[in-house]
Amino acid sequence: MSGAQTSDTGDHSHREDGSSSEATGLRVREAIRRSGLKQRKVAEAIGIDETKLSKALSGRRRFTADELLGVATVTGVTVRWLLGDESQVSAAPPNSANVADTDEDATPKRSIAEAAWTLFGRHGFDSVRIADIAAASGVSAPSIHYYFASKSELFDAALDYSVKLAFDRQIAWLDDIADPAQRLERLLELQSPLGRTERGEWSIWLQTWARMAVEGSALSNYPLSYERWSRTVQTTIEDGQRTGCFHAGDPRAMADELTSLLDGLGIKVLTGVMDAETFSLRLRSYLDRAILRPSSTPAPSTTAVHLTDTTSPTTTHRTSADQYKESS
Repeated sequence: MSGAQTSDTGDHSHREDGSSSEATGLRVREAIRRSGLKQRKVAEAIGIDETKLSKALSGRRRFTADELLGVATVTGVTVRWLLGDESQVSAAPPNSANVADTDEDATPKRSIAEAAWTLFGRHGFDSVRIADIAAASGVSAPSIHYYFASKSELFDAALDYSVKLAFDRQIAWLDDIADPAQRLERLLELQSPLGRTERGEWSIWLQTWARMAVEGSALSNYPLSYERWSRTVQTTIEDGQRTGCFHAGDPRAMADELTSLLDGLGIKVLTGVMDAETFSLRLRSYLDRAILRPSSTPAPSTTAVHLTDTTSPTTTHRTSADQYKESS
């Protein structure tokens, strides 16, 4: 499901040497070119000045994880493509794009889907009108229908966008974490409804479940999307079992139990039944009891906010993806 950002976002740089920094810069440059955006606009959207962006594009400066997330959001590519990364830390979502489409329809269609995502997440599917989405995306209602046959199709696009956001965060933040216990803890942080963007994603997920339960809605991508998330957790558990830091057991069953617990706790937080502190305590307790061997509990680190930390930095920290969505 969705995720929570951490307070060290602005300081984290993806693992790269000079040549890979240059290669990443070339991919970012290509994504910007295909998007049709000016470098100045991209720099503003991801929260840095144009000089820093130019240095990163030339390989003289590394992109931070948060900047890569912002670039992926504003241009429509995945972080994985930007990094040239074949990492297996996160299973790829269904129908995931590699590089931004060159079709002239790609950018307005993506902008409409992102506006729909914001409105559906805040107000709910039933309360949002096509006219509202048109106004938010700066196009006419007939233009909406040119790209999307119905409001349900728009919701499907919003669901796909939520999946992309989660996938991008995982690739940007998990690949540098070699220890499976620390990686699992960070993965759960990224998937917790403790930030503004993350709450929006969870709102979309929760509405998807409700629509499928009462309408029998053919949201065909959802089961595949959830399977992607389950496989990401399962792979992390398998890594921990191989290194001996996780308990032995059926990794699929353990992943099912852990994701189900996170789903239930997350819904309680989203609906105000549970506070963030209790959420963190319950999840931490389950990990210690059912997943982690006693000697494998991650030591305090400057690169991760632990689940027992009850002050969520996401309530005040604004990611570059947040800045982009607010300015669009």
